Amino acid sequence: VSYSAAKASLIGFTRTLCKEWGRYKVNVNCVAFGLIHTRLTQAIEAQQATIDVAGREIKVGVQPQLLSTFEKMVPLGRGGTPEEAADAVYLFCTPESNYISGQIVAVGGGLLM
Repeated sequence: VSYSAAKASLIGFTRTLCKEWGRYKVNVNCVAFGLIHTRLTQAIEAQQATIDVAGREIKVGVQPQLLSTFEKMVPLGRGGTPEEAADAVYLFCTPESNYISGQIVAVGGGLLM
């Protein structure tokens, strides 16, 4: 429930900021990422990866069968790369996006959740 509520609030937040800040010529958009392959979404192996968070070692990764199932749900058949995720953010940095505001862009290989 908390995760869904947080996601829904970001959509409302984006659209409200778009309305409130539009008169100041500020564009407000949101990028919603699907499965992007990073160290946090890699398959768990015998040697599980960890990250350091405030001096604590935290185990990261996803069960291989869950990762495989999720990738099969993506219409493009694979998770995205960090570069592809960055491309979506870059889109909003270009002059061609000047009239795009209040949008939530899903970057998930066609999987809409």
